[in-house]
Amino acid sequence: MFFKPSELLRPACRQLRDAQLPENGAEWLLMDLAGLSKLDIILDESCVTEEMKLQYERAAAQLAAGMPLAHITGFQLFYDRKFIVTPAVLVPRPETEELVAAALEHAGGTAADIGTGSGCIAITLALESDMEVLAVDISSEALAVARQNALNLNADVRFIEGDLLEPLKCQNLKLDMLISNPPYIAEHEKKLMTASVLDYDPHLALFADDDGLALYKRMVQDLPAVMNKTGIVLFEIGHAQAEPLRDYITAMYPALTIHIEKDINQLDRILWFNWCQ
Repeated sequence: MFFKPSELLRPACRQLRDAQLPENGAEWLLMDLAGLSKLDIILDESCVTEEMKLQYERAAAQLAAGMPLAHITGFQLFYDRKFIVTPAVLVPRPETEELVAAALEHAGGTAADIGTGSGCIAITLALESDMEVLAVDISSEALAVARQNALNLNADVRFIEGDLLEPLKCQNLKLDMLISNPPYIAEHEKKLMTASVLDYDPHLALFADDDGLALYKRMVQDLPAVMNKTGIVLFEIGHAQAEPLRDYITAMYPALTIHIEKDINQLDRILWFNWCQ
């Protein structure tokens, strides 16, 4: 027995509507699971098997219950590439694509992605430039996911397990670019977060002490040990962290000029500076 896409979408959209969730999630879910295009759904002529219908219905119920789409399908698109995601890694966000775009404007030499997670930043830099790319994470489970993504996408990235810049310091590695999207959410912000994030993304990749600034500060303190003199540092930041982080960096390194870039939602999202100490 076969079914048209509309026969699956109608009840799924109703479920999402009743749960006060965006109904377009039903379309994305069907496209991902059944390998359909937007045109296939508009024409409504494709045949969906009964087995796929049952799989879709189970997945639609999960989506309506608040499970993120990426955790249902097992992947997330980033820079138009498919990245595996698991409960061990943060689901890549569109804002992080903006961080990568900013980094690619300064591509060259050796780059390190600190707190790589799924590997989306490091792998994209390796595929979109000729940089030598290192990727560091404290989580062996996250590194396993990142390595698999690099293998799937044929990206030449060196993965290193360790805590922030410690393994680079131990190996006396020098960087022309340091890029990082570290955990930066303050504990007190938990109450503002949705269950779809709190219940599914790893807390190790979300939260940091000192109002979310602790890991930035540790990296900033270690910059003289890892940066080449003409290097660049780029951080993804929380929307309220630009000024306190700028103040901390300039107090430590007064000669630096700190730049703040806004994301597509006009929120402070990227802090970067040229290293000239």
